[in-house]
Amino acid sequence: MIGRTLVAALALASLAAAPARTQEPLRLVVCAPGGSTVDLTARLWADALKERLSVPVVVEPRAGGGGMVGVEAVARARADGTTALGCVPGSSPLRPHLGVPMAVDPNTALTPVALLATAPFVFASDARLGATLPEFLARARAPGADLSYASVGNGSLAHLGMELFKARAGVALVHVPYRGSPEAVADMLGGRIAAFITPLSAVQGHVEQGRLAALFTTGEARLPQLPSVPTAREVGLPDLAVVTWHGLFLPAGVSEAALARLSVAVMAAAREDARLREGLARAGSDLPVTTPAEAKAHIAAESETWKRVIAEAGIRAD
Repeated sequence: MIGRTLVAALALASLAAAPARTQEPLRLVVCAPGGSTVDLTARLWADALKERLSVPVVVEPRAGGGGMVGVEAVARARADGTTALGCVPGSSPLRPHLGVPMAVDPNTALTPVALLATAPFVFASDARLGATLPEFLARARAPGADLSYASVGNGSLAHLGMELFKARAGVALVHVPYRGSPEAVADMLGGRIAAFITPLSAVQGHVEQGRLAALFTTGEARLPQLPSVPTAREVGLPDLAVVTWHGLFLPAGVSEAALARLSVAVMAAAREDARLREGLARAGSDLPVTTPAEAKAHIAAESETWKRVIAEAGIRAD
């Protein structure tokens, strides 16, 4: 896998060798519905990348199958650098650990390009169930309680995080998978779902309005946007210090030159684009600067971590 120096050299070579014709747009498939956190992150990146690639970047939400609809669309696309995937952990390295049937293996069918964002989760609940974790747990443990939690699909990090929470907190909650966060949040607001672990951007407005309660966050430190909300470690759940990520992938078999061209554009945008940084920060996300090799190593480490968690907690796909 290529490092920073070789990325730049290959990118320059590919640009020099590019034909004079207009280059094709970059099709950025998103493994989530429009309006989701993944989709909003992709659109911030699309604006930044089109300026550096000098081609349009078209965001295409392809929700379904826990993100695998989008994964399959990109895995089967031409490996020429014109189709990329923006997705989250449950759509790629984590699914095989759950025994979820897959038409393609995302770990072999995709080539990591970069991490587009990292972010802790917020444990959000229906505010009518309490404003603190002890209040929520009291309601969930009450005789006859039949509370459900949302995820963005089987094998998603939201699913795994909530199953780990259930095991550590000793509470029974029924898993209800959704195609994406907008539908899950709508059902929370309607009182049909009790809880959801999700990035801040999906629930921030509703938390500020008091319709949803933020009980804890899963980062190492409190979020600046929610300074009064404790971390998982502070509420006695140290192994729920979870940071999710949004990754950028190309189909397997893509040339080193095409990979390098996109990688250089991503790293330049991460360093230089103030609008991108500000947009991600408002959503509660951090902006890493990663080469393909660094992204691959991070994803592999995450896969091993969650493989152990899945085994130890006995987590299974529904």
